[in-house]
Order: sequence, then C-alpha cells, then structure tokens
Amino acid sequence: MDLTIIPPHGYHAVEHARWMWADPGCDRCDGTGIVWTNVWDHDINEYAPLYREDNDCDCVWTPDEDVLEELDRRYRARGNPDRARDAWDGIAKSLGPRRAGGWYWSKYWGAGYTVVSIDYSFYDGDPASPSWKMTVQWDDGHHTTHCTSWDFSQDSCDRPPARHPGPAPIPPELHSATPIAASRRGMRSRLMSLLGSHC
Repeated sequence: MDLTIIPPHGYHAVEHARWMWADPGCDRCDGTGIVWTNVWDHDINEYAPLYREDNDCDCVWTPDEDVLEELDRRYRARGNPDRARDAWDGIAKSLGPRRAGGWYWSKYWGAGYTVVSIDYSFYDGDPASPSWKMTVQWDDGHHTTHCTSWDFSQDSCDRPPARHPGPAPIPPELHSATPIAASRRGMRSRLMSLLGSHC
C-alpha cells in the first residue's frame, strides 16, 4: 500500500491532529480545521482524525480511510518512534520548568512546594508509552505525589512578594486611657527617655 501523503496545495497541517490538513484561507474555520458545534450529545473520538468529526470544517482534507487506518496501526505499534516523540513532547509540556530540587509556587493552591522527585514508567513496558508522576514537599512539610500539568498562567518559579506585616502593635501601657498616678509618672518619663536614647 502506498502511504505517500500529498495534501492539497497551500493546505497546512491542523494543530494537535495527525494526518489532517485545512485551508488557511477558509472563512468558516480561519484555517484551524475546526468549527465549534454543540458536542454534548455524542462521544468525541479522542484519537481523531481517523474518521470525520461533527466539528470538522468542510475545508478539512485527510487521506483515504484505508491509508489512515494503516498509518494509525503503525503509529500505535509497540515502540513507534513518532508516538514516543509525541508522548515525550507532551510530558515536557506537562512538566513545564519543574525539575527535581526546584521550588515552585502554585497560585491555585496559594502555596509553594519543592519537587522531591520525578519518576517515569512505561505502560506495558512499551518505550513509546511513557507516563510520569512527581513527588513534592509543600512548604508546610506534607508530601504528595501527582501528575498535575504545569499551568503557565497560574504557576511560577518565583516566590510571591513578601507581604508587609503592618504596623507594630503598641504595648497597652503606652496608650492607656486611664490617668497615671503621680508616683508612676516619673518612672514613665524616665522609661521613655531611656527608650528614646537607644532607638
């Protein structure tokens, strides 16, 4: 079977879709290949595009179905280097800038954490099916293990700016509303003068 793919002249590949091209000059989808529709009433093929979806624009071009099925079969084959590359690219995007030993701020949780370790495994021993998880120690000392993706709009490598604690509290004896006895006035005056000389 000839698996040579020659999309129509001027078409470009649709982002986040394999073997799918769209017309960049299309007025309906603006070259994205997708027209937003109500999809709540049917299942979405997460491995699209083996078959056309309801939200595919009319300008979308894919190879013939038998070619797509053969390409997909090869792509899903154990150890496929293209699938491995795509999977590792996805992991790199999920990790973002995080590295073991680094400190990071989660705006969502309003807390900082240090990455203790990042561990990788392979589903069913397939080198083209990697997965990851990280163990972190939060600033309050507790540990969690998760695979939450880095959120470039919420997460940060920088510590949040320190908050000013506000004015120091005034000791009650310095702002008492009750009159001070004459015998204590001298002591207060002397105390204030001593405090003033050390500031």
